[in-house]
This record gives sequence, C-alpha cells and structure tokens, in this order.
Amino acid sequence: MSERPPLTGYDTHDRYYATRYEQGGRTVYSIDLSLQSVAATLPRPDPTHPTPGNRRVKESHARGFGQYVRENKEWVAPALLLRSPDIFEFQVTDEITGTQFGILGIPRTARTDLRILDGQHRILGLHYALEDIASELEKERSLMAAAKRDGNVDLDRHHQGIIRDLEKQRDRMSRERISIQIHLEDDLQKYEQMFVDIADNALGITSAIRARFDSRKVVNRALEDVLKHAVLVGRVDMEQDRVGGASPNLMGAKHVADIIRTVAVGIAGRIGRRQEGELREAELVEKANSFLDTLVSAFPDLEKLADGALTPEDLRKSSLLGSTTMFRVFAGAYYELARDMSDDDIRDFFARLAPHMTAPVVDGSPWMTTGVFREGAMAPDARRQDLESLAADIVSWTKVTPEWLGKA
Repeated sequence: MSERPPLTGYDTHDRYYATRYEQGGRTVYSIDLSLQSVAATLPRPDPTHPTPGNRRVKESHARGFGQYVRENKEWVAPALLLRSPDIFEFQVTDEITGTQFGILGIPRTARTDLRILDGQHRILGLHYALEDIASELEKERSLMAAAKRDGNVDLDRHHQGIIRDLEKQRDRMSRERISIQIHLEDDLQKYEQMFVDIADNALGITSAIRARFDSRKVVNRALEDVLKHAVLVGRVDMEQDRVGGASPNLMGAKHVADIIRTVAVGIAGRIGRRQEGELREAELVEKANSFLDTLVSAFPDLEKLADGALTPEDLRKSSLLGSTTMFRVFAGAYYELARDMSDDDIRDFFARLAPHMTAPVVDGSPWMTTGVFREGAMAPDARRQDLESLAADIVSWTKVTPEWLGKA
C-alpha cells in the first residue's frame, strides 16, 4: 500500500523555513513568500481605512507597483516588514553566531495578528495585480470562445497569445518570491515609533539619481550623451535636485532630463507608454543638443560660460539664464518655434532677447508684462501654468513684435 500524501488542508499551522535573530532588542523572524502567497496570506490594506500606526494607502501607488511587477521580469523590491505578538512555533535546527535556523509555524487562526509595518503599497499592489490577471484571463477566454464560434481563426489565435502571456505572468507570480521580516511587537506606541524610525532613516532617491539610473525611460537613456554638451560638462550636479547659491553647477541632472523631455514633446507634454517605445534616444540627444547650441549662440553669457570665462555662480547673480526654470521655458519655446523656423532663425530671435536677460527683474522690465515675474525676482514663477504661459508669450513675440524688442 502506497504512503498517503500529507493532507495539508487540515493542518492548524502554515510552516516555513525561517531564521530567527535579534534586532533592536526585538525578536525577528525572516521568511520568504511567493508573490501569490503574499496576497493569500497577508492582510489586504484598505485605502479608505488607514492601519493603526501606519499611513493611508494611495491606491494609484499600489496599482503602479502591481503593474511594475507584471510588466518587468527584472523587478526588484525590498523586504516587507510585519509586526506581530508572539503567536509562533519555532523548531530550531541549527544556530550560527546569533542566528537560529529552523521551521516557523504560523497559526492559521491567528493570521489576522500579522500587521503591516512597512510595505502596504507593495502588498496591495500584488493583490491588484493578481486580481487584474484573473479578470483579464476571464475576458480573453470569453473573447476566444466567441472567436471560435465565429470561425475567426486569426482572432482566436490572437486571444490565445494574450492568454499565454497572462498565464506566464501568473506562473511567475507563483514562483518568484519576496522576503518577509516579522518583528515581535504588540505595543502600539512602540510600533508607531518603529514606523517613524523607518521613515526617518530611509534616504529617499532624488530625481537627479533617478534620471541617471532609471534606464527604462528614453529621456534618461539620452541623458548621458546630452551631458557631454560644452555648456553642461562639469556643471551638472549628478545627485541633488536643487542647485543655487555658490554651487559650481549650472543645474542638476533632473533639470537636464526636463530639458530633453521639453524639447521632445513641449513644456506641457508627457512621454507616455506608446512614445516610450517609439522615441529613440539618438533623436532626443540631437534635438537637445541643437537647442543648447542655439541657446549658447544666442546668449553671450552662455557662450562665456561654455568657454569657462564665467561661472554658474556669477551667472546666477546677474542673469535670468542662471535659472533652471528659464532654461525650461526656452526649451518649451524652442519646441514650438522649431515647427516653422530653422535653428538659425530661432537663434537670431533669441539673440534679440539677450539684452533683456538682466536679473533681478525690476519695475518696468518687459518681463513684468508677462505676469509670471515678481519685482526683484531672479526667475519666473515655477508653476506649470506659468511656464506654459511664459513660453507662449515668447513664441508670440515672433509674430507680433513688442516695441521693446526692437527690429530684427
């Protein structure tokens, strides 16, 4: 008689290979779960009801993580942190220098005692991802059945392909895993402090670093080559988003990425998923470099900067061109003007603005007529609508020339 397989459905505990160690005076268990098991085992965060000791969940952020895991086979995520009272069984099998290895038993009746300390959006995102896969599979199977009834072989084959891709996503989520750390703590005040400590000690990623390292964005892939432009070499902060005062840098990597994007799609434009697939970094590099060449040729101060005869700090003290916001505005104007004008014509037009770039802006300055400068300002207001308005004003001056601009 063959041995009967274990009937796990009747077990009172879920059991996992685990480690146990101390951290900050607390006992911590570390396990790993498949992405599918995360959704099946851990409580589903509710965006309408914040968990005690945690922040409110943003549904859009959670859905974004779920979509990220679905679309990227090379996804990465840090460990999920949970808290719990001591509800566990732990069978030690080995111990090495403060770490115990063994089998962790979690009572099925006490799963609700597991609470999220850090990772709400990732957990909810996995719930959404699995639900969306199931919903999409149901829809595609129904469409495939309809195609079969109609005898439409091509449409049947199309839906079969989508179903295979969805099943691969689901299989990957049942196979790939994420680490779970469970901290033994049931004191509300203490785990609220833990949440604050985690947030305080997390070094957030700046937009500059994201622009350099996030190669999924076509703009970021173009960044490295644009940084070689004469006016930017050695004058771009590669880590910080804010540049000013005595900084030796003209702008940050984030601002260069903003310029590349603006020259490509306009000051109000966005590069969506379709454009990410269509745009080529070589094309973006060429457009951005053409804009920077035009700007340097039109404004003597930028030419001096590129030649090393003027520092970014000195430029900021005396010219609106020391403002990263102004660079973005000119990029937006260039995008619009390039529809109908050559780079030489745009350069000649920008050159007529050069005598009026003195900062700070004073009463009576032509820039005050735009409504986006305050008296004494070194840069325009940086709200999106102000940038769009100022870029549109600059473009309009090529059609109706204001008196102060003079003749071409």
